[in-house]
Amino acid sequence: MTSASLATPPHRTRPQLGRKFTMLWSASSISAVGDGMRDSSLPLLALAISDSPSSVSVVAVAGSLPWLLMALFGGVVADRFDRRRLMWTIDFGRAAIVLGFAACVFSGTPPLALLAALAFVLGCGETVFVNAATSTIPDVVSSDRLDVANGRLQGGLLVGRMIGPMVGTTLFAVAAGYPFTVDGASFAVAALLVAATGRSGAPRAKSDRRVMAEVREGVRWLYRHKQLRLVASLSALAAGASALGITMMALLVTRTLGEPTWAYGAVLATGVAGGTAASMLAGRISERMGRRARISLSFVLMGSSLLLMGLSPSVFVVAPLFALGNFGVVTWNVQAISLRQQTVPKELLGRVNSCYLMLTRIGMLIGAGLSGWIGATVSVRTPIVIAGALILAALLVIPRLGDLEPAPAPAAEEPAVEPSAG
Repeated sequence: MTSASLATPPHRTRPQLGRKFTMLWSASSISAVGDGMRDSSLPLLALAISDSPSSVSVVAVAGSLPWLLMALFGGVVADRFDRRRLMWTIDFGRAAIVLGFAACVFSGTPPLALLAALAFVLGCGETVFVNAATSTIPDVVSSDRLDVANGRLQGGLLVGRMIGPMVGTTLFAVAAGYPFTVDGASFAVAALLVAATGRSGAPRAKSDRRVMAEVREGVRWLYRHKQLRLVASLSALAAGASALGITMMALLVTRTLGEPTWAYGAVLATGVAGGTAASMLAGRISERMGRRARISLSFVLMGSSLLLMGLSPSVFVVAPLFALGNFGVVTWNVQAISLRQQTVPKELLGRVNSCYLMLTRIGMLIGAGLSGWIGATVSVRTPIVIAGALILAALLVIPRLGDLEPAPAPAAEEPAVEPSAG
């Protein structure tokens, strides 16, 4: 027997995601904690300024408007400039704005209009940042590792969004300016991490076409791609149905089931656990199941969990169902994001992403609005049951998606010649 035959067989190791991805993931996770702190503190500050519930609503609407007004333009910006440079520039700008706002809070009670302005400006920055961040991942991760990378990002966002509100509300109880100070610092740290990853590569050649012509190019490309058009429709439906059901969750737990407030927090924690598990298993799931099967699994989990939660007699049933539902949500998000990254030409990825983001936000707004109306008119359980039924009904559409395995990205269509902006 030769010495070679006695050698230990090499271990099969999975390729690592790399230093640049780790830095981008760290930046995203740190920002998520800061965002959670700010998002939980702004409503508390609004109520401290005015006892009226409309004060919270004004701030919430101001933060949501940019996704309707700016999302498509944010995609154009993400496609025109170096994406990583755009990300750290925006984060440094957001750091300065939030730290300046924190100084105003420490010096006295700010007017409600300033809170609304802060939410709107940060929302505008977020529309561009999210487009750029999603579009830059294929530059640092190989195509066959996108599910793993997107799963890790989803997990970091979930955990950050859970930790942030807990820390933010605690700091707010000490001094209203503290959570905003830490949020501003988190933006600065995230900006430094992204800047350390270098450039995204050569930006697209400068174009003298009008912005709306570039917006139309992205919308037209998505509309003409049958599979991604159907996936976008499923995204809007899933987002709207989820908002329809989840909006009533607090009332289901605390009023219908008669549980204390901390029980609702426990349900949310189980949801984070379920989503985090999906983010960690994203790579293994993609190795064992085809993409269409993974999408079907995610819709089965999302729909059945909502349907059964709406019929549940106890919070001890609701909590594990919520975890399963969030496992489905993260699994679906990973599939939708990876599919776009693998299919859309890089020079159009920002604009196509922006179409997705706008459609899902519209779905969420409609779902949340209908949830309150149906819950008040019929019962708290009704919108949750309807949401689950809608998502399960979407399973009928999934076979029409055809083959969803990775394929070479098609070339972008040649744009029509349009007059310059002048």
